[in-house]
Amino acid sequence: MSRKFLQPGAKRARPKTVPQLITAGLPATIEPMIPQLTQKLAAYSPSSLHSDAGARASVLIPIAADGDDTRILLTKRTTTLRYHKGEISFPGGMYEEGDQETVRTALRECDEEIGVKPDDIRIVGRLDDMETVTGFVITPYVGLIPYPYDFKLNPDEVHHLICLPFRYLMDYAPETTTVEHRGKSIEAPVIYYEGERIWGATCKLLLQLRRILEG
Repeated sequence: MSRKFLQPGAKRARPKTVPQLITAGLPATIEPMIPQLTQKLAAYSPSSLHSDAGARASVLIPIAADGDDTRILLTKRTTTLRYHKGEISFPGGMYEEGDQETVRTALRECDEEIGVKPDDIRIVGRLDDMETVTGFVITPYVGLIPYPYDFKLNPDEVHHLICLPFRYLMDYAPETTTVEHRGKSIEAPVIYYEGERIWGATCKLLLQLRRILEG
């Protein structure tokens, strides 16, 4: 990934946000959470936010069945990156004109960051568009991936993967943390898992996914 939520550039044609047919094989053992997840997402109508193409980003929320458990994959960003260094995030980044659609942005970034090929991802839905405090609009997609998988991490961007159990997310009582942004204190939700702090847009997306499942 060459850019991560940088300053908007020149205006381009507004990207589409409708998921295309992306097929993939699923693990032989499907944990019961997977059918429930796909059913809930199929019935969900995500909200969309307008933005110029230069302010549009997309992420993939990769989900895999690990035996009798379902896990959400996140990345621990390296400390050498210019932006969001050392934070927990989903594979994703800025929309590029060649992507044509934001779903392809998410698939491309997932391949570039953790080595999961687009043909190995089954898109099952998306969440609400989310505007960041820096003025970008993120379109999040949910995709099922085979597991185990031969992940190939980009050492310039990803330090390691974090496999968050879905059951942990469903049972967790979210906390809040105070962060400073442009001289102002902002209260933000946070999830702690195995010594890692998941906050910001990543945490908000996880909690939105949980609300959809609980609905």
